[in-house]
Amino acid sequence: MAVVAARTVMAARGGDEGAFARLVDVEAPAAYRLALTITRSPAEAEDAVQDAFVQAWRRIDSLRDPDRWSAWFRRLLVRCAVERARRRHLVREVDLELALDVPRLEPSTHPAEHLALLAALGRLDPSDRAIISLRFFADLEMKDVADALGIPLGTAKSRLHRALERLRERMGQEP
Repeated sequence: MAVVAARTVMAARGGDEGAFARLVDVEAPAAYRLALTITRSPAEAEDAVQDAFVQAWRRIDSLRDPDRWSAWFRRLLVRCAVERARRRHLVREVDLELALDVPRLEPSTHPAEHLALLAALGRLDPSDRAIISLRFFADLEMKDVADALGIPLGTAKSRLHRALERLRERMGQEP
């Protein structure tokens, strides 16, 4: 997610709707991609992003450090996306058109391997998809993944390890 100026966040905290609209403009594209990898549904991803922005607008006064806007917003977004994916009991199949919009983990990945990976990701629990998406699709460092999930760094590392093991199992590989 993009870095935003603390003064823009402060203006939004003061009720400046234009400043909040600028925050939305900066965060929305990456937020949608992240929500899409978690929910596996374009409509659910759009709704999760919308929910997260509504929550952010309502709760912006609770943001203590304006420099932490992106991490704070990401935490709201992940919660909304995971909640939507769980609540709707989505079918965990890969839509081929959707697969083309999701970034590759490695540029050298063969298309069939890429689709197999996306299919395996789609069969994971939303919380597993969330942590894998934050680390590899959003390209966050583990400290930032932990911040986004609101958990200690060690917990984030162990959850990522277990999620990757489950992903390997889904792909038919040894852990």
